[in-house]
Amino acid sequence: MRHRIVLVILAAIAATSIHVEASKEIKPSFTQDTIEIDGHLTEEDWARAQVIDDFTQQSPDEGQPSTERTEVRMLYSAEKLYIGFECYDSEPEKVVANEMRRDGQLWQNDNVYVMLDTYGDKRQCVFFRMNALGAQSDTAVTDGGENLNGSWDCIWEAAGRRHGEGWTVEIAIPFNQLRFKKDDSMVWGVNFGRNIARKNETTQWIQVPRSESWPGTYHPTYQGKLIGLQGIASPSYFDVKPYLLGGLARNLDDTKWQRTTERDLGLDMKYGVTSNLTLDLTVNTDFAQVEADQEEVNLTRFSLFFPERREFFLEGSGLFAFGAGIGDFGPPPLSVFYSRRIGIEDDRRVRLLGGGKLTGKVGAYSVGALNMTTAASEESPLTNFSVLRMQRDILSDSSLGFILTNRQSDIGEYHRNGGIDLFFRPHDQWRMRAMTVGSWSPDPDERDVAWYLSNDWRNDSFHVNASYLDIGPQFTSKMGFMHRRDIRSLMLNADYEVQVRRYTVRDVGAMFTGSYLLDHDNRVIGWDVGVGGDMISESDDGLNLDFKRFFDRVEEPFSVGDVEIPAGDYVMNQVSLTAFTETSRPFASFCQVDYGDYFHGDRVSVSIDSQWRMTYQLAIEMRYQRNWINLPETDLFTTNVVGTRISYALNTRFFTKLYAQWNDTAERASANFLLNYIYRPGSDFYFVFDQAWKASQGLQDHEWTVLSKFTYLFSL
Repeated sequence: MRHRIVLVILAAIAATSIHVEASKEIKPSFTQDTIEIDGHLTEEDWARAQVIDDFTQQSPDEGQPSTERTEVRMLYSAEKLYIGFECYDSEPEKVVANEMRRDGQLWQNDNVYVMLDTYGDKRQCVFFRMNALGAQSDTAVTDGGENLNGSWDCIWEAAGRRHGEGWTVEIAIPFNQLRFKKDDSMVWGVNFGRNIARKNETTQWIQVPRSESWPGTYHPTYQGKLIGLQGIASPSYFDVKPYLLGGLARNLDDTKWQRTTERDLGLDMKYGVTSNLTLDLTVNTDFAQVEADQEEVNLTRFSLFFPERREFFLEGSGLFAFGAGIGDFGPPPLSVFYSRRIGIEDDRRVRLLGGGKLTGKVGAYSVGALNMTTAASEESPLTNFSVLRMQRDILSDSSLGFILTNRQSDIGEYHRNGGIDLFFRPHDQWRMRAMTVGSWSPDPDERDVAWYLSNDWRNDSFHVNASYLDIGPQFTSKMGFMHRRDIRSLMLNADYEVQVRRYTVRDVGAMFTGSYLLDHDNRVIGWDVGVGGDMISESDDGLNLDFKRFFDRVEEPFSVGDVEIPAGDYVMNQVSLTAFTETSRPFASFCQVDYGDYFHGDRVSVSIDSQWRMTYQLAIEMRYQRNWINLPETDLFTTNVVGTRISYALNTRFFTKLYAQWNDTAERASANFLLNYIYRPGSDFYFVFDQAWKASQGLQDHEWTVLSKFTYLFSL
């Protein structure tokens, strides 16, 4: 009887699921002509292609037609998919177009985008965005839009052109860059959108609810049908991409300068095993072109979370996501696989000897397998890292999966994690997650279990998220990231937003946050409660005011710089004021001021981020953070972090960037210069200069590196 009741409940939930039906469709025309990607839709095939122009506002006037006409056309050949956007504008001189960098902040410009769900399952998709200058940005989307990988790079072409009636964009996407189930006649999911910066207007072909805001544009739930693709090339292929690196390095070891010559070569390979599965192989992997981490001041006793920047690990990273708070903004409290554990030990790079990765989809199963080996170093022995991840589609928009990780050294040490997770979406506005994972190692003090439940619901005005996380006292994850263990954490976040459209104010919102933290002896070790409100103007400027009261039990003393925080129980209050300006302007800024208690003292913190786009080629970004910390047993203690990034783009294929930072708490200053020339799609030349100084007694040279790196893509 119980089983019947459960089945009836599940059937009722599934039956009442509300999903966006693909009521619109587009059928690309087949072309045998050569389409030149130049921003001019002048080829005859464009004239006979189907035109769609019924775009609807997501904001500011939800459900109303777009205020400016947008036309989209699609063509395809045996090898490529072509998309043309004609964006008419009643004031073409006011179109915002000041970003040329690849994967730059194109959402701050007038832009258009296309979402392609090549499996048609509303779970994963690829997302392409362009502006009027033809600048490109691409994103791989997994987990129904919950995980975004903006560092995924596809080899595709785009060109933009401004004219007297607006602007035009023309793009070409090779089919061998996409993954899909090949059939005689396929049906893909598709959506198109346009953002008009000066009006803060967002429109789509298939409207995304305003309550979903900008993240909703990445959700493949909102899609029409792309039909009629026949006789296209198989996406199976074999790419070989060798690199050649050379340069000089000099570093100060104790009191002696040591100079070394850098020379190396390696190889990356990509093989389309089937139309659904891709195998990536790498030998002697190098990431010399990766920008340095952003400097941070850690005022807590817990580790900082830094995002992954290395291309090999970023591609397909959404599939390997497993843990608590995955997909939320900010660092997750628990991530079972954190790829920065591979090749980085104690903030030092460890050579990657090589490895491979298999990702893709077979029927209802999404699969991912990764294996990497790092060389022995002073910090660690020769170590192998492996991950196996699988998810199965269930119901109409849910999944059930598992993960296995293993870190094993050549001296016999190992550490393993294994767990299962469930993503259940019974309704477009309702998402639930559940996860449990265990840890194993030869040390019995590293064997335990963690589990997590989350319930997320929203409508046009309300958004509520409640979660529970339990991490055992001995649970460990040496291939993952964990904020702390031996906790039982209950969290509740709720916010309310209403559109007022009066007195130059567009939106007003209020929020509540709360958490309660116990250890496994049921002792209270922390809690917090917070309230706040925000206001957004019609021009997209905003203010936010938050008040928070929290309790923290410090079991052992810890240090912040030269200051020690003693053990004890602390009840603290904090107020935060945030102000920001609309980001599409040539000059935009974000400022936050925090004031309140800091354990047994007090703290004032000021953070300022600004960006000045001097021209469409040149941009300057500045970041400054300062803390004034006053503790009874010491003089006023201050921390400073300063960073600046100067970017110049000669065109959409030639970029330079200078990034300089100073962190007085770490007594470190650094500068990084990068030149990147994409001399053909998929092939790059890099020139890199790194300089680091010790800042304890003025700026003292510590190390520098000059490198050049050459890659060339062979497609077979």
